[in-house]
Amino acid sequence: MKSYTFIFGLSAVLLLAYAVFLGIKFPSVKETVPIHYSSGGADGFGSKMFLWLEVGINAVILCFIAFPLFYPQKMFGKDNSHLESSAKTAIKNRQIFLSVLSLAVTLLLCGLSLKEVI
Repeated sequence: MKSYTFIFGLSAVLLLAYAVFLGIKFPSVKETVPIHYSSGGADGFGSKMFLWLEVGINAVILCFIAFPLFYPQKMFGKDNSHLESSAKTAIKNRQIFLSVLSLAVTLLLCGLSLKEVI
């Protein structure tokens, strides 16, 4: 298995697990949750439905990342304007970067509201 596939799959499984966890815990979540933070703490509040918006935004971001990850020739083209020694190496490096980015985005977005769900 390619490393970028494993890392991207990990972020997709993490998002799915968070969505299932949120679905199970949703009835016990307070009706009003913080949706904005500043240096002084939470200063914006909204409905608990915003937690699902966060899951949806994360899913959309993962879809946008998946396209260049799994169809690199369509996104990166065949020009030779890269710093790596070959186009194959350049594509591999970009795929690894995008998969790590997808994992970071998923961890960030799931972690932001985990405190409110637990």
